[in-house]
This record gives sequence, structure tokens and C-alpha cells, in this order.
Amino acid sequence: MNLIQDTLQSFKRVTLADLDQVKLMDRTDTKFCLHRNQLPEILEALKNDYSMLEIHGESIFPYDTTYFDTADDRMYINHQNGKRNRFKIRVRQYVVSNDNFLEIKFKNNKGRTLKKRIKRPDFNPEFKNNEFGFLQDSCPYPGSELQPKILSFFNRITLVDNQFMVRVTIDTLPGFKNEEKEIIINDLVIIEIKQSKSNKTALINKVLRDKKIGRQGFSKYCIGRSLLEENIKKNKFKPLLIKLKKEYLN
Repeated sequence: MNLIQDTLQSFKRVTLADLDQVKLMDRTDTKFCLHRNQLPEILEALKNDYSMLEIHGESIFPYDTTYFDTADDRMYINHQNGKRNRFKIRVRQYVVSNDNFLEIKFKNNKGRTLKKRIKRPDFNPEFKNNEFGFLQDSCPYPGSELQPKILSFFNRITLVDNQFMVRVTIDTLPGFKNEEKEIIINDLVIIEIKQSKSNKTALINKVLRDKKIGRQGFSKYCIGRSLLEENIKKNKFKPLLIKLKKEYLN
């Protein structure tokens, strides 16, 4: 991590207020998976064209997330079965600022991600009175039918291009935990490119392409559950699970 932190020192800084220009609550998402040893070279190639989020002198931020689903795992099964127009519901804590949100992500049949969220006072995985109405208005899953399934945690670096058109998140040390087990994938890095419109000519795309790093779908909720639970249906995720165990979980 020291080499990564050293490389980050070369980036210009932006604040949370600056990032308000590129919230991208309606966007396209593209994800890539790579080994952490590859990250310093990628950051080096981006440093003149992207700026880095900094808060209180820090640039790598821990995130904690609790994912919810119905008792019969309808949201997980919809993703596993390849259904479009699918939802993810989570409570997320931005650990450094202690900000907490209830968030609903909707992936529509055109491949766009739409996100809604409301602020909440804590990270407790129990819905507040106002959140039941938010869920009812924003998704087909009543709060009374939802239960916490797994905890996901990771460290995040956030970059934005100099035109404030492209937002890039870089997640390291992703981990997953339920009541029985905990897994941390120490060597995995997940890069996600978030744009209002897909732009394959953006510098980040060219850098990843030159490094022969291809697109890779990665749902933290679904992969986390697939790794933690032996008996859950996971046919769709098996190629990625095999790759993770072979390259990142040795």
C-alpha cells in the first residue's frame, strides 16, 4: 500500500464539494478487476489528467455496507438469473466522516444505474420510520420484508477527470462477512468507471486497455454471498469465483 500512497501524492486534490459537479446518480458503470501490484502503474498513467478526492488530509477511505434482501433472496436470485431491471438495497457508512445513508440502486434494462439515497443517523441495520416510506416509494420491496444478509467492507480511492465528466472509484482490500464467516481478498482491486454516457475513449479506458485489463462485472453483494455461502445458487458467478480463488485468494 505504501507504493500506492506514494503514487497518489502526485495527484491534484479535489474536495467533496467539487465532486458535487459529478454526482452521477443516473449513469453507466463499467468495472474492471486487477491485481493490486498493477495499480501503481495505472495511477502513474492517470496523474496528469485526473484529480483525487482528499478529506482531512486523507485520500484512502474505508466504507462499510450492509446489504438487504428478502427472506427468499429475490434480489440475489434476480441478479444470478441475469434479470434486467434489478435492485440492490443497502445501508452504507462513510467511515471517516461517519455519514450514513440508506441507498437503493436500480439497474435498468438499458444498462444504466439509477441511485437514490437518504441520510440516516447511524449504521444500525434496522430501518427508521421515514425509511419505510422511502423504500415503498422507490422500489418493489417493502421494508418489512427485508433483512440484512452480509456486511461488505473495502478501502476506496476516488478520482475525477479534469473535465469533471468521469468519476473513477478504486476499491482495495474488499471483504465480506456474515454471522459464520469472513473473507478478505487482499490482492484484488476493483476499478469502476462512472459516466453519464459511456465514453470508451476516456483516458482511464485506454490505460486499462493498454494493460490488457478487460471489463469484469462484479457485484459486491452477489460475489460476497457466493464466497461466504456454500449452498446458494451461483452458476452465473462461477467463472469469476474460480478466477478469484486462483489469482487472489491463494
